[in-house]
Amino acid sequence: MKVRIMLGALALFLVTVSVNAQSDQNIRQKNLQKRENVNTNRQENINQRNPEGKGQVDNRVERRDDRIDRKQKRTDRRVNRRKGQ
Repeated sequence: MKVRIMLGALALFLVTVSVNAQSDQNIRQKNLQKRENVNTNRQENINQRNPEGKGQVDNRVERRDDRIDRKQKRTDRRVNRRKGQ
């Protein structure tokens, strides 16, 4: 009798955990979809205001490369100073 009750409780627990996991995944998926919609709508609004794309130069990668080089140069100087070179 106790074994049957324990098995029933275990089965109920497993079903509950499974349902919660699916629910969490659905919530995550819904949030991702919302974020994608917001980004799409924002881009559409930008394209409506500025159809020719004037002034939208994306040079973030180039700037980031420069920044990485400067940071690496600073790191090298600091390491050499600690080594006594």
